[in-house]
Amino acid sequence: MIFGGWLLVGRGLAPLHKLSDAVSQVSERDFKLPIGKAELSRELVPIHDRLTQTLLALRHAFEREKQAVADISHELRTPLAAMLTTLEVSLRKPRQAEQYRATLVECRDIGKQLGRLVERIMTLAQMDAGTDRVRAEAFDASEVAIDCVALIRPLAVGHGLTLTTDIAPAAYAYADPDRVGEVFRNLLHNAVEYNRPAGTIHMTVAVDPAGGGVHCEVRDTGIGMGPEVTAKIFERFYRADPSRHATGIHSGLGLAIVKEYLDRMGGTIAVESQPWVGTTFRVTLPAARVDEDSTPSETSIAAAS
Repeated sequence: MIFGGWLLVGRGLAPLHKLSDAVSQVSERDFKLPIGKAELSRELVPIHDRLTQTLLALRHAFEREKQAVADISHELRTPLAAMLTTLEVSLRKPRQAEQYRATLVECRDIGKQLGRLVERIMTLAQMDAGTDRVRAEAFDASEVAIDCVALIRPLAVGHGLTLTTDIAPAAYAYADPDRVGEVFRNLLHNAVEYNRPAGTIHMTVAVDPAGGGVHCEVRDTGIGMGPEVTAKIFERFYRADPSRHATGIHSGLGLAIVKEYLDRMGGTIAVESQPWVGTTFRVTLPAARVDEDSTPSETSIAAAS
């Protein structure tokens, strides 16, 4: 009697043991269960499906990590190679002091590019880990925009560009003013970097009277992008034709960070572009309700939210 009971239990657990053995054989190379649903009892099919979905998610996560490591290695290798080449050419024969100075200046500029790249990689890593936090408070987005324009204007003038604005006062948003400043500076810098000679840049900030938030726009008359580029422009490490960049050193991280910041602050960003006509980035920030007697209290938004 007891033996018969054990036999029944053993038969009942056999499919579970088979599934357990299959799980133990999963390899990090393929992340596939070496057993089909047809080999399992009906009760274990949902478990098989759930395990398959989990393994698929793990495989995608490992693939993204491997790709990120490869991308980071490439991004670091490119400027380092440029710096070493510059130094090697300079050392091939004696040169004048001014020539050595020019080499040092070029290497310094490449070093700055590397520094910015490392900072952006660290920012994204902190976002992924949930340690990068953004604040939410009421602030005047027009003041932030004016400060950013003042910072970028000398760069625009140096490139022979005309920078104009139409910034409405008292454009109160509810977000992180520091992060919004980074968003504005990045968009304005891109408008300078990818513009054409004697081109224009126009920035607007306005409040939606219907309560739809604060709308910010950066429009340029630059080289523009096709739909195949705009569809991927906010992806990490995505870069269009390297010839589009004046220095040939471009991480493809700036707009990815911009979008992640806006996502975490409850904002949005969209892009419209036409090759050799220009590009327009449109940002929407959550509006702040600012009364005469009080303003929204400062809160903290986790980067993982």
